[in-house]
Amino acid sequence: MFPANVLRVMIASPGDVKDERDVVTKEIYRWNNAHASSRKLVLQPVRWETHSTPQMGAPPQDVLNEQILEDADILIGIFGTRVGTRTEKYISGTVEEIKRHVAAGKTAKVYFSDVPVPPSEVDPEQYKALQEFKEECRKGALYATYNRLDEFKDVFQQHLAIELNQPRYLWLSEPSLPSSQQERQLSPEAEKVLVAAAAYQGIISTILAAQGAIIHAGRESLGDGSAKAAATWKEVFQELAQHDLIESVGTEPGNYQLTASGYRVAELAEKEAEEKKQLEIELKIAGTATSQTLDMSSNKTIRVRQVEFLTTSNVSIAQQDFDLEEKAASLPIKHEDVVKVFNAPRNDMNYSDHSGPAIIRVTYSRSGTTGSLDLPVMLKPVFVNTGTGSTQYINLFGQKRFYL
Repeated sequence: MFPANVLRVMIASPGDVKDERDVVTKEIYRWNNAHASSRKLVLQPVRWETHSTPQMGAPPQDVLNEQILEDADILIGIFGTRVGTRTEKYISGTVEEIKRHVAAGKTAKVYFSDVPVPPSEVDPEQYKALQEFKEECRKGALYATYNRLDEFKDVFQQHLAIELNQPRYLWLSEPSLPSSQQERQLSPEAEKVLVAAAAYQGIISTILAAQGAIIHAGRESLGDGSAKAAATWKEVFQELAQHDLIESVGTEPGNYQLTASGYRVAELAEKEAEEKKQLEIELKIAGTATSQTLDMSSNKTIRVRQVEFLTTSNVSIAQQDFDLEEKAASLPIKHEDVVKVFNAPRNDMNYSDHSGPAIIRVTYSRSGTTGSLDLPVMLKPVFVNTGTGSTQYINLFGQKRFYL
């Protein structure tokens, strides 16, 4: 865990460029994975699908403006062949978002697609309005165009890197720790007592020994009964009492109970200790086609964002989006996505039966940081007797433990 500034990156577009919206989201996560920790800067992709909520009493675009546009720091506008749905004051909601964002003195980057589209899929009125807006942009600003989706990915990746190397992002004020961490300056021994006591009824008791005393915090015994240990723990109790984290109970000295603040600080200390542990994640393919799963287990809670299917040369073939926050999960694998990888041109496949290696990439986030794990897998065709004949299915095999 680390303190970080957060920039909200809003992705604005009509509905005909879903692939491009996904590319932007993915590239933002990749930037976080590579730079968030060192830059103390996290980018949050903001999309109306994930960051807006139903609200009555105002036009839809006004609701979106209030809920997600006003707090956006950077806006990415993308157009295909449509300009979008008209609003009360603008030719489309996307155009309104761009113009309002620019009027507020914020950065907007606009992209126009030149990817070939069948004429039957083009709405003439929408396309005409889009060209008029494009001409307006040409006269008053810079925009970018692209001819292929992979070209858009490369261009956006470069533009994002250039943008975030601007001085206004390099010189952001140093993010501060949460106030609870700033105010709490406890010794390791004091934290140990709090965590141990909180684990069992919040009780701290002292048992007199021949030379000193033995301390019990919850179910743990602390100290060796020596006079030196007794003096050390007495100092710890004074520290905890000074912070109002414990209070005396009973008539005998040396017996305490955690206060409400003591429980809260113990919980925070335990979470911090958990964060310091090395993150371990295991990914394993389970089951058989056509009902295979990607089983994930972790020693910390992570949020799984996406499962992507790639060739070993990093060509993305298919993907599945998730929003699952767990320590362990069994993610269903779509067999049709496995078939897509199996049928894709692969330099390292066995040309007699098309078996061979591939990659499953899992994108996850934790504590504001996004990362990805590449699981090497093998594709192998199997034939299943259905009673009327044999049907070919594709089985996946792979397992790996990651230490992060």
